[in-house]
Amino acid sequence: MKIKLQSGKEVLVEAFHLTATYGGLLVGSPTIQSNEILINHLSYPKGWGERPFILKKSAMYSEVKNLLKPIVYSVWLSSSETIDDKENQFDGCALVIMWFGNDEPHKSIHDIIFDGVKNIDWDKFAENYQF
Repeated sequence: MKIKLQSGKEVLVEAFHLTATYGGLLVGSPTIQSNEILINHLSYPKGWGERPFILKKSAMYSEVKNLLKPIVYSVWLSSSETIDDKENQFDGCALVIMWFGNDEPHKSIHDIIFDGVKNIDWDKFAENYQF
């Protein structure tokens, strides 16, 4: 599936993953400190390999005090167009984007991904790769 960012850049969705934010919380209610630990230990699926990634930190919290939004979304995006590759030594570029969001069962996967990544500055965060 392809996604067209607001900048006009078209990227390919290589993989998409979602998980419950507090799926591993066994005891107590979330606190600012426990949320910071959770955020600092977030990772995308290990099977995706080593990729550049960013965590969108805007609008992470729900309306409930100290409660992050219930879902962590991760998407691996790529493009065959490289960034500033004057010597033509790379094969493409990629970026993993993670964000906290609400459970949206009536939204398509395409729309969930688009809403999460549409305003990403691709040239600033994506990195070139070689096969």
